[in-house]
Amino acid sequence: MKTYRVEEMAGDTVVAHHVANANTPWVAAETATGSEVTNLRGDEQRWIRVTDEADKVVYRYAFK
Repeated sequence: MKTYRVEEMAGDTVVAHHVANANTPWVAAETATGSEVTNLRGDEQRWIRVTDEADKVVYRYAFK
């Protein structure tokens, strides 16, 4: 498992942050937020930023 930093965003502002251990950034986002997410992020104001702590890769998701 990897460690991910999961940040709930409102525009460009972090409104909540979590640390999640998961096999994929997708699962980390869903586990940390308790919500289903989609990787089809458009211009939503509320979204999730997931950072792989080891590789510093950033993923972006939207709430379903």
